[in-house]
Amino acid sequence: MKRLQIRSTAAFAMLLATLLAPAAQAQSWALQPGSTLGFGTTFEGARFSGQFRRFTAVIAFDPAQPQTCTLQASIQLASADTDNATRDKMLPTADFFDVAHFPQAHYQGGQCQPDGPAGSYRAQGTLTLRGVSKPVPLSLRFSMQGKSALLTLDATVPRLAFDVGGGQWASASAIGLDVTVHGVLKLAPGG
Repeated sequence: MKRLQIRSTAAFAMLLATLLAPAAQAQSWALQPGSTLGFGTTFEGARFSGQFRRFTAVIAFDPAQPQTCTLQASIQLASADTDNATRDKMLPTADFFDVAHFPQAHYQGGQCQPDGPAGSYRAQGTLTLRGVSKPVPLSLRFSMQGKSALLTLDATVPRLAFDVGGGQWASASAIGLDVTVHGVLKLAPGG
């Protein structure tokens, strides 16, 4: 009788694990053309914005189980474009992104939790920029659009924490201390 009970318990545990395993995995999403990743701050008191023209992202997200989300992004820093030739020449230099030594920024996040209205979430994650890694949370909005999805993200990056624009550029009167990041990611199932 004891042997039958052990086998029944083991069989039930295997069945339960099989049924729950797919539910614990978030849907994988592939980044689609038309996705954008922008940034903005101030220069001598005037607001300016720009975009990173080259970036990749690997996303797993299930709105029914947001805590299983994973977010990974790599940004080619030399692709920063502010529509201002002088500024665009400065951004890759050692004073700012230092692309000769740090060509990419990386973001690794997860632990998405509902935050505010339906479809809004907060993700915890780490940004690595210029060899410095610091926590940077993301505000997310996820919406299904048929079989595709739209993920909008916002973050605030304290630039001096990542050694961006130090020295003569360290003053807030020269360049804003906080850089806002805004992304609109068009997603298709897969990845």
